[in-house]
Amino acid sequence: MPSYKLTYFNGRGRAELTRLIFAAAGAQFEDERVADWPGTAKADAPLGQLPYLTVDGVKVPQSLAFARLVARRFNMTGSDDLEQAKTDAVVDSVSDLQNAYYLKVFKAKEDRDAVVAQFLAEDAVSHLEKVEKIVTLYGTEGYSVGSSLTWSDLHLFDVTSTVMTLNANLLDKYPRIQAVRKTVESNEKVSAYLKSRPETPF
Repeated sequence: MPSYKLTYFNGRGRAELTRLIFAAAGAQFEDERVADWPGTAKADAPLGQLPYLTVDGVKVPQSLAFARLVARRFNMTGSDDLEQAKTDAVVDSVSDLQNAYYLKVFKAKEDRDAVVAQFLAEDAVSHLEKVEKIVTLYGTEGYSVGSSLTWSDLHLFDVTSTVMTLNANLLDKYPRIQAVRKTVESNEKVSAYLKSRPETPF
């Protein structure tokens, strides 16, 4: 059995997608949460940043790269190479929303209320419309691609959960996104993980 250790801060952030993949697969991994940063942890990280995943002693940086690796190992990237390309496209579209959130909202220090309002009115709408469109194009009801759970469903769930902390009604106009979220939430293994995961500052 391969060994996995996920190293990140005590938060969800860019590591949570991989945690969700492990949860959906029912796979064991070590969830290392770094409290002392930079300390020695920065020197230990392959690119001097978190998160990274250690697979059988090999450290792999870049959150989407190792999430894709884990998803592929647990057959959650699509049934063939075309579906894999579709899941990648959905993941990239959702990541555009995630990156906009981190760039504008997460890092906002001054006039945060104004920054949040602008993000919700402009960035969130623009990106959510694109995600809704591509999910409608590639998926069936309740799935972002095909008719089974993939890592793109989990990424969509995770990132929309984050942005919904700004406005609980944010997804009212996006029924296909809501349907994917319901599928993820109703997955027995994912549901158990969501109930047991720790509350964290981000």
